[in-house]
Amino acid sequence: MPLDRALTAARAAPDVFLAVTGERARREAGRLAPASQQGALYGATVSWKDMIAVAGVVTTAGSKTRLNTSAAPEDAEVVRRATAAGLITIGTTNLSEFAFSGIGQNPHFGTPLIAGRVPGGSSSGAAASVARGVVRLAVGTDTAGSCRVPAAFHGLFGFRPTRGRYPMTGVLPLAPNYDTVGLITGTAHDLLDLDAVLSGEADEPDTTPQIWLDQCATAQTTSEVADTVRNAVEAARSQAFSTAHKPRSLLSDAKDLIAQHGWPGGADAAARYHDLIQSKAFALVDPLVAARLQRAARLSPDAMAKLRTSAVDLRGLWPAPDVIIALPTVPFGAPLAEPLLSDPEPYEHINQQALSLTMPASLLDLPAVTLPVGQTAAGQWIGLQLVGAHHCDRALLMAACKLERSLDLKGHCP
Repeated sequence: MPLDRALTAARAAPDVFLAVTGERARREAGRLAPASQQGALYGATVSWKDMIAVAGVVTTAGSKTRLNTSAAPEDAEVVRRATAAGLITIGTTNLSEFAFSGIGQNPHFGTPLIAGRVPGGSSSGAAASVARGVVRLAVGTDTAGSCRVPAAFHGLFGFRPTRGRYPMTGVLPLAPNYDTVGLITGTAHDLLDLDAVLSGEADEPDTTPQIWLDQCATAQTTSEVADTVRNAVEAARSQAFSTAHKPRSLLSDAKDLIAQHGWPGGADAAARYHDLIQSKAFALVDPLVAARLQRAARLSPDAMAKLRTSAVDLRGLWPAPDVIIALPTVPFGAPLAEPLLSDPEPYEHINQQALSLTMPASLLDLPAVTLPVGQTAAGQWIGLQLVGAHHCDRALLMAACKLERSLDLKGHCP
């Protein structure tokens, strides 16, 4: 989309963009050299989740409680790297308040729905900015699935890296032990190229991974999701990928740990916002998010400490560096918004379920990517999640690119 049209579209979508950086975008575009002399993403437009500092913009984290904070004096380090590589910043995007929901709602600034269905969260605006064709690239955060879930709901590609791969300087924390910057794009190759920009690593390892389908995790989804994911793995086998069906994997073991003890990222978030929870300003917080924070504050510190130790031990049992575990990204397609957001009880249940298959990779600190591999009969997108070994990020992204090409994955291409 031409720059002027992109800026006009961004301003016309206040449920997607919380701030539009028109002057900056034109200044950056005006400095571009001939694209033939630069990288694959040179001149590409990008949006930033409003947890990531963009100079001159207030970083609200989607919360009214932060509206009176000062504008960011400088860019976050990932923004600086993107700008240096010739990417053009269009603005900052909406999200679940404090990035603490897998559903993607925001009662303060609007929810960027998908034809009446929830957008997935917390990086809801990031996914919508790509799906609606406003930008080519979106950068969000992924603590428990916050890039992967909305990418899956929108028919896009989403990536959660190993922690530490991208710098977090200038990124507001939610759960510091689990937060990462994450990516959402329209193609797997754009994920690969954007990863190179933000990480500084441009290697393209030529490996043939083993793809193991976690049957236990796949069975915990709707029949349409399970069938579509199985078919995608079978199609990969027909394209000369080495595949196998396994009764369960370490990811199912991690899922069981979370179900038994609770999500430690929630405990981190409750500690991070302890003072706010005790203050009068807490009344301004989305009641659904506020209730989650209060529940998380009651998690046992001893249980969380034991869970963290168990997670490190479990990660050490990863079978081999070339093994990729496949499972659905979300157990279902995007739910209808009205019945879900009007009642706290089903909301909490669906929110937990939406994140249930993405949390395990976050708990174990493993890189994970979601690919759009089909749609339900009602037209809801279905994501295939691939999880790689610790710090094997480029190999995982290369595998995603090979699958994209061999399976002819199109996803949502506006």
